[in-house]
Amino acid sequence: MDFSSITSTLSSAYGSVQEFIFANLLGPLLYQFDLMSWAEDVFDGIDWFLFGCIQILLIVVVLRTWERLTPAETQERFAKVSRADLFYTLFHRLGIFHGLIFIALSGFFFEVDSILHDFRFDRFNVESWWPGVTSIPVVSFLIYLVLLDFVDYLYHRASHTVHWWWQLHALHHSQTVMTAWSDNRNHLLDDTMRAMVMAFFALLFGVSPGQFVMLIALSQFIQSWQHANIKVHLGSAKYFLISPLYHRLHHAVGYGHEAIGKPGVLGGCNFGILFPWWDMVFRTAIFPKEVYPTGVRNFTASQNILTQQWQGLVNAAKEFMPK
Repeated sequence: MDFSSITSTLSSAYGSVQEFIFANLLGPLLYQFDLMSWAEDVFDGIDWFLFGCIQILLIVVVLRTWERLTPAETQERFAKVSRADLFYTLFHRLGIFHGLIFIALSGFFFEVDSILHDFRFDRFNVESWWPGVTSIPVVSFLIYLVLLDFVDYLYHRASHTVHWWWQLHALHHSQTVMTAWSDNRNHLLDDTMRAMVMAFFALLFGVSPGQFVMLIALSQFIQSWQHANIKVHLGSAKYFLISPLYHRLHHAVGYGHEAIGKPGVLGGCNFGILFPWWDMVFRTAIFPKEVYPTGVRNFTASQNILTQQWQGLVNAAKEFMPK
């Protein structure tokens, strides 16, 4: 069996599962509650769920096994402080979060799209940059991946610069037991703002809905690998893709969220999401060879998810009060 036959079989099986879920579960619910106008959007939304299931399977089978084989640090296998991270991962990867964001913002982005159309705004239209080359789906996909990664770098760095914003993002950095589940350990308000920014720029860039799902899913899985408790050196490839050691330094106490030599002063290094290029261009890259302990100085997050969210809101609100 050749590669094309394998991909065709997998694609057919995926489509069958998607149709089964809609026909037997979601379709009847929409009909029951007179919401069939959402049928097309809900059918497309099943992609978020299925890609999430694939990611979680890969995290359990591949990444968690890899962590046991070459750990960056010795950890308790099912640490209590990591249980919240598992919940955050399920919430984000199974389409619950992105599904809600899509429903809440679909009308807004439709209006934005109409306004851009009225002003005859010409999107980046990557496919027409180099006919015959950038029109190839894989090529345009990679270009979109790089463009959105740059947006994500700027967003991430801003969250380390603005004080009230950092108080939300600090939840992500508070984990002292980094694992493959740690990527989605974020404040809901910060996640919502990021989802809006990424969706907005994807709209400006002209990314199709199907491509957007795949772009986010691929990015999410790579970020799960980067947060994993894995000690791996990529050699020269470290200049092409951010490794777990590179990103771990971003989470290290006194490095990733503070100006070096100035405890408590916002700053840091290694802000890149997928590629280290932006850190290299803006001189925020440090390529480590050692493993550093992670966490935030003088901050311990609650192990309760609701309390974690409340802590972030309270600490962010305090930044607006007179010192």
